[in-house]
Amino acid sequence: MRKLIFLDIDGTIRDFDGYIPDSAISAIQSAKAAGHKIFLSTGRPYCDLEDRVKSLGFDGIISNAGGYVEFGGKCIRHAYFSPDHYEALTADLLNGNCVFELQRYDKIQILESHVAAFEAIDIEIQKKLGSDAHPLRRMPAIARSLSDITEVEKILYFSRTLTVESLIKKWGHQVHIVPLSISPDMLTGGEISPLGINKAEGVKNILEAGGYSREDVIAIGDNANDIEMIEFASVGIAMGNATDSLKAVADFTTAPLREDGIEKAFRKLNLI
Repeated sequence: MRKLIFLDIDGTIRDFDGYIPDSAISAIQSAKAAGHKIFLSTGRPYCDLEDRVKSLGFDGIISNAGGYVEFGGKCIRHAYFSPDHYEALTADLLNGNCVFELQRYDKIQILESHVAAFEAIDIEIQKKLGSDAHPLRRMPAIARSLSDITEVEKILYFSRTLTVESLIKKWGHQVHIVPLSISPDMLTGGEISPLGINKAEGVKNILEAGGYSREDVIAIGDNANDIEMIEFASVGIAMGNATDSLKAVADFTTAPLREDGIEKAFRKLNLI
């Protein structure tokens, strides 16, 4: 029976240093050849998807953790912060001395005043990944003021003082907040999306658009922003390198990314 397979990118298909196992590529191609539908479901904005990942030939894309959804070559969902939430939240982050980037499907932007801080953060992250690692991302575009940036789907922030837990306590009833997969030492980081925007909602959008059934959904991920998707799927799988919180809600845990986790999960489910 044909299945709909939703795959995260970072920590699932691609390691943070840029490594993509040949076994993952082969498994995706074999599953497609067997008639299954394969979808990307990532926290990255659409504009930040690598060509070498997109070239694997996906049947649809959930980007910015559900903020922008593409199916059949068309956008079927575009959700972003309301102006009031955007203004209040960014003001609070600035008051807390956070630096942040503002993500849309077509661009990533930072304030001019945050350029030096982001350059330093990027250097620290690349050091953690190693000298041979692919660049984790490119430098965002620069905006002079927050009023120059509209239709923001997600905010990625770093702080030396504010914890994710403290922001959830203050803002959790109005927005969705999860910790970052990777951040420099001595900094906390998180991703903030409009309330109700998550990967599971993106999956639902694709099911509705394609006339598919939830019973056919298989999802694989590794981090906190995958939790809703893993819980929603008929079969939710955690990578061996996943966070404990994701493993706790998954139906089973496959091998880590670097130990052919995707291929082993596909074989366990007789997808290939």
